[in-house]
Amino acid sequence: MKQGNTFWLIFSIILSSVILSILLFYSLRMPSYSPAWKGREIAYKYGCFNCHGFEGQGKIKNPTYRYDETPAWQGETAMMFILNEDELREWILYGKPERLKNIDHGGVIKMPAYKGIIPEKELNYLIVYLKAVMGLIEIDNDSAKIGHKIAKNSGCFGCHGPYGMGGMPNKNSFKGYIPGWDGKDFKELVKDESELREWILEGNIKRLKNHPIAKIFIQKQIIKMPAYKEILTEDEIEHIISYIKWLRGEVKSH
Repeated sequence: MKQGNTFWLIFSIILSSVILSILLFYSLRMPSYSPAWKGREIAYKYGCFNCHGFEGQGKIKNPTYRYDETPAWQGETAMMFILNEDELREWILYGKPERLKNIDHGGVIKMPAYKGIIPEKELNYLIVYLKAVMGLIEIDNDSAKIGHKIAKNSGCFGCHGPYGMGGMPNKNSFKGYIPGWDGKDFKELVKDESELREWILEGNIKRLKNHPIAKIFIQKQIIKMPAYKEILTEDEIEHIISYIKWLRGEVKSH
């Protein structure tokens, strides 16, 4: 083979390797949004926050309405209007569930009906998000139930999303958001229970802290995982781990 041809062959191999490496790197950075995250985006898309307030927290006045404000998605008012997932679906599709169709609480702002407007796939994502925000997800494992309460009281859901089902944006992080506990990202960040414990205790893990690329993003990301080693007891950590396993379908219900 001539020297010139050898050079171009080697150059082509190197160039192909570089391109493949770049493509692989960017494919790893592609977001893997959870159903709850997608549901939040759909809630924004269809104007749900316009009437129910940011993140469904309420505080939107509704003149002549019996309860003064459009109902928030949390608290006693939400529980009064929505008893189960079927009613939640009826509210979205028909503007009111069958149980309340003959009851009028007044108000100039009325719940719109999205039947024929929202596709079934988007509706399902929206319901996942709303069930999480409204606290309609039943935890049928005793240790997991305690862990959920501890995680909530420790501020975990502020970053990792309601029920830990999809986190908030995080500038300069590897994928641009804080991962949820139920998604694909979890397996990339947590290889086993010892790493999960390390994340909770130290706010980081050695495997990524010492990785030449991962450590750059960990250092640059705006929101960093706090360390709970001085906050949580060993029993509390065990319950949180039980909850995360339950959320991921890795423990039996009881």
